[in-house]
Amino acid sequence: MILTGGGTGGHVYPALAAGEAIRQIAPKAQFLYVGSDRMEARTVPQAGLCFRQISVHGLAGRSLSLGRRLRSIVELGTGLPLFQSVRILREFRPNVVLGTGGYVSGPVLLAARILGIPCAALDGNRVPGHTSRIVARLVDLVGVAHRELAEYFSPRVRRGARVEVTGLPVRPEITAASRESGAAALGLDPSRPTVLALGGSLGSERINRAVTGALELLAATDALRELQLLHVTGERFAVPASEGELPGGRYRAVPYLGADYAQALAAADLVVSRAGAGTLAEIAARGLPAILIPWAKAATGEQVQNAQALARAGAAIVILDRDLTPERLAAALSSSLGRRAELDRMAAASRDLGCPGAAQRVAELVLELASRPKKAGRGEG
Repeated sequence: MILTGGGTGGHVYPALAAGEAIRQIAPKAQFLYVGSDRMEARTVPQAGLCFRQISVHGLAGRSLSLGRRLRSIVELGTGLPLFQSVRILREFRPNVVLGTGGYVSGPVLLAARILGIPCAALDGNRVPGHTSRIVARLVDLVGVAHRELAEYFSPRVRRGARVEVTGLPVRPEITAASRESGAAALGLDPSRPTVLALGGSLGSERINRAVTGALELLAATDALRELQLLHVTGERFAVPASEGELPGGRYRAVPYLGADYAQALAAADLVVSRAGAGTLAEIAARGLPAILIPWAKAATGEQVQNAQALARAGAAIVILDRDLTPERLAAALSSSLGRRAELDRMAAASRDLGCPGAAQRVAELVLELASRPKKAGRGEG
């Protein structure tokens, strides 16, 4: 089978989780991952999967520069990513293609449709992404994480296609690690209240400044005197050693967690994070409370919707990007960590939102598709 999806961890890691679940059912399954030059080009080979790259970049999105938009227009106008995808699919001859979002999945799923290869798409957000809206009319199956998205897609898929509420696959190591093993792996004290602060897979300078400023405020008032914090800054945004210090070495800033990410979630009592679908699925799988700062420039505003859904369920506190200050974050940290009963209530609400069987369900549906014979596509015969 072919896996495709990329740009951020919210697209890449669900694809890898689904692939792992498929391999548990079908140990002889062969995989090829088709991605772009973004994070999947590094992450997928590290996970041990074969990787092929195509030339495609996003056209929508509020943070794109004019140069990036022009490059995307040229790529799409020449049909380069589609031609590359068709060539890869003809060479690999997959039984099924699974796309997990991001612009790279569009041409790959379109190529599968042209060649008559069964294909499926996943969307884990609360509102459909640009690519998902397009590929829903191409694929045989749309898997969604939330029922409201199923209601959106059901009248929009092509005749004979299915929409299933599957949840978003989460890697098994996310739920397997214990608090004690996570703390030991990262040199943390499991007896202290622990905060994990993330800026998403690309990092966030804005969150970094708020985190270090909030810690200075909390340290000055002697609030949360037992607090320890693991701060993932992103590789582009190093934090000076003098910022965000807590006594006794209880503050650690790292650019990237890599394989230690699951251990960090296991050690945490509270997560400060963006609100991408993949991150929220992992947070809920662990039953963790969160302070969410949705990225204001997400292409369809999906992070705000994702975060607000957790807030309505009582699992998270939401601070909008425009409202983020060290003072607001310090107050949110103090109000949540300072009341154990409230933190436990948020954790229970988060756990209720988790979908631990998502990878297994997606694997079963994809293998069902893989057993279908190929249809004669417009690009064959």
